Amino acid sequence: MEYIPTEKQKKTFRDLVLVHLNKILELSCDEFRGGYIQKIIKGNFVEEIYVPDARKRISQAIEFLSYLLEPFYDKDMKVELIEKQIKENLETFNNKKIDREKFMINKLKLMKDLFKELNFLLHRKNYLRGEAYEDVPEDE
Repeated sequence: MEYIPTEKQKKTFRDLVLVHLNKILELSCDEFRGGYIQKIIKGNFVEEIYVPDARKRISQAIEFLSYLLEPFYDKDMKVELIEKQIKENLETFNNKKIDREKFMINKLKLMKDLFKELNFLLHRKNYLRGEAYEDVPEDE
């Protein structure tokens, strides 16, 4: 069964981008710490809960924002160097030349650089104005 939203439920591409930006801003307010197991004692029972790596969460959110905005990249976008550095960082980690902690610190810095570039793009596209992004018609 196909989902067809009502007029009230329809969201514009701009709304989608702004909601995603808001989520990234929420994630940025947390301490950027690694994931860990938290033990909670409940009587005679010890429950282990995994607390997610905040660095991974914000990195993934920024990465998916870049995927979302990629069709709108313009000639002023400077992401090639950042993407190259991200790939090199991963290769260095995979070749065991740096440990996981150093890899995550490097990745977080690169993702912050990518986020800055995405914000410059959004500024150039006037995303704060209502008409900046229009949904692409279905027949295109």
